[in-house]
Amino acid sequence: MKQDFQRFVSRNAAIVVVAPHDAEKVAAYWRKEDLPMIGVPDADGKLAHLYGQEWKIVKLGRMPALFVIDRNGALAFTQYGKSMSDIPENIEILKVLDALAEL
Repeated sequence: MKQDFQRFVSRNAAIVVVAPHDAEKVAAYWRKEDLPMIGVPDADGKLAHLYGQEWKIVKLGRMPALFVIDRNGALAFTQYGKSMSDIPENIEILKVLDALAEL
């Protein structure tokens, strides 16, 4: 999402990444990678649990999950990954945002 960050911003979207680490580790990674989106630490997994994100030790941790939440707080799009690489392409999410803008 970093490479298309401005395309998301131009659609009035905020990208929030919930990371399975503590605040110090998240901040260090965000600085190292120069990430423009918001990073939220979730070392204890409370947010992951709240949104039903799976944890699979066999697959090296939390499975990816992606949510688009509309301005009313409703889930407009959800995807729960089956593997660490199961993440939608940015264009798919941008299409969801465009559809929301038309409502």
